[in-house]
Amino acid sequence: MSRLAAVATVALVGTANAFTVPQNSLVASRASPLFMSDTGPDGKPVERGVSMDQDGKSNVWAIEPKMEIENKSSEEKTGGALIAVGGLAAFAAIAAGVLSNLPDPDQF
Repeated sequence: MSRLAAVATVALVGTANAFTVPQNSLVASRASPLFMSDTGPDGKPVERGVSMDQDGKSNVWAIEPKMEIENKSSEEKTGGALIAVGGLAAFAAIAAGVLSNLPDPDQF
């Protein structure tokens, strides 16, 4: 019984600090507020989606991703559609063959 008590004591002592704030003060880096003069390494303005006004209130907004232009021709699109339709037809034919050849469950 004393061995069980010792194991329980070690377990309780080990978890005593599990939900407390760590004592070492590691400073997490925070994004600085966006000012009108912020520029990137290439001289262009930086879009970060966060700003801070003169009263210290912060504002966060979404930055839309750049639009991508599709460069496929209509022939490539048609070829892809034909392959998809052919695959669907092959799947339907195989499924119909398997389902029509199942044994009768009333036989067993």
